[in-house]
Amino acid sequence: MSLVTGSSRGIGRAIALELARRGSAVAVNHPGDDGARALEVLEEARRSGAEALEVPFDVSDPEAARRGVRAVEARWGRLDVLVNNAGTCTFHDVGSLGVEEWDRTFAVNARGPFLLAREAAAIMRLHRWGRIINVTSISGLEPTSPLQVAYCASKAAANMLTRSLALILAPQGITVNAVLPGTVPTEMNRAELADPAVRAGVEERTPLGRLGTCEEVAAAVGHLASPAAAWITGALWVVDGGFVA
Repeated sequence: MSLVTGSSRGIGRAIALELARRGSAVAVNHPGDDGARALEVLEEARRSGAEALEVPFDVSDPEAARRGVRAVEARWGRLDVLVNNAGTCTFHDVGSLGVEEWDRTFAVNARGPFLLAREAAAIMRLHRWGRIINVTSISGLEPTSPLQVAYCASKAAANMLTRSLALILAPQGITVNAVLPGTVPTEMNRAELADPAVRAGVEERTPLGRLGTCEEVAAAVGHLASPAAAWITGALWVVDGGFVA
């Protein structure tokens, strides 16, 4: 039984469908304004033979996060896999970056994974088994753009949260890992990648010579969610075509 935040589109959508194909029931989350796309994900997951549930809520809201996780438990009696995928990014240099944008970026990218992990772990502890997977970014390892100050800082926080939770939750049989994508075309970065020079620059710096796909990130998440990854915890899996290497 899986919950994937931010799964009505992009990488989250690919993750939800990957887990469904692997046989997991999947809860599809969005902030509440993407119901039509969420319905498409639900229908595709069901066509693969999986049960699917829509759970719209804002991941940065403590009470909403609690209700969302409890809705999954109420439906299926447990929660085995939590994927904290929901994220946001604002493109401003430090001089024009507002406090509100900074706070919102951290609320979604760092506080959200903490809130969801806290609620999910309470259920996972009862069964002494669970997988928590945070989709962060290589931007949490090194600054990737002078226009992504808040994003880079928030993803670094999410990476450290991953490692800290891995140590805390290991005695309860819960693994905690992160997948760190490089540049993958999604709606979040569509405007930036529409500039041929920007896209070419990223591709040229990437040893494999191309951008990634949502499905390639989802495959890494699928493995970490599987029984085959039982001895992996506290890992920051870079999926970036060799960019940071």
